[in-house]
Amino acid sequence: MNLERLSVARPKSEERRQAIIDSAIRLIAREGLGAATAAIAKEAGVPNGSLFTYFPTKIDLFNALYMEIKEELISTVDDGLSDAGDEREQLLHIWASWTRWGAANSEKRRVLAQLSVSDDVTEATKEAGFTAAYRSVSLIRQVARHGALRDQDPAFVGAVVESLASTTMDCMSRDPKHAEQVCTATFEFLWKALR
Repeated sequence: MNLERLSVARPKSEERRQAIIDSAIRLIAREGLGAATAAIAKEAGVPNGSLFTYFPTKIDLFNALYMEIKEELISTVDDGLSDAGDEREQLLHIWASWTRWGAANSEKRRVLAQLSVSDDVTEATKEAGFTAAYRSVSLIRQVARHGALRDQDPAFVGAVVESLASTTMDCMSRDPKHAEQVCTATFEFLWKALR
């Protein structure tokens, strides 16, 4: 047996994995979930087969993307939340962190929105993302128990909050000079709607 001819599997590289993730975000934001894996690999500067070393299927890539973006967002929102004070200050912290992140990361936000409604992202992955956001979600539910939406399904309340956040982020992105005013005004609207 010729040992020189045996191929040794190359160890996975975090840099390559991240290049694939970053390329997937750019291409999916631009082209949608139909973006070809070959195009993602090419943009990442890796051979097409290498993509499948890190993500065996496109569905695996989608699930990894969903969790990676969700975890980044949750980390941003949760950072400093414990020090925020009362319910209003905590909700303001969540709102400001969330909308600023979204305004600054429009590609990631577009990709997350597409993945959130995709059947290719498993329910287990979506549930893991929801569980990771527990602190923020539970605070929103806690605040909403007192207001006009108190008798509504929590999923409906969440959808209303997400819709307002999305509109806020769009406005903040389009008009950066007034982004903080928009963030503050929509928070006041949210607070009154929930309280």
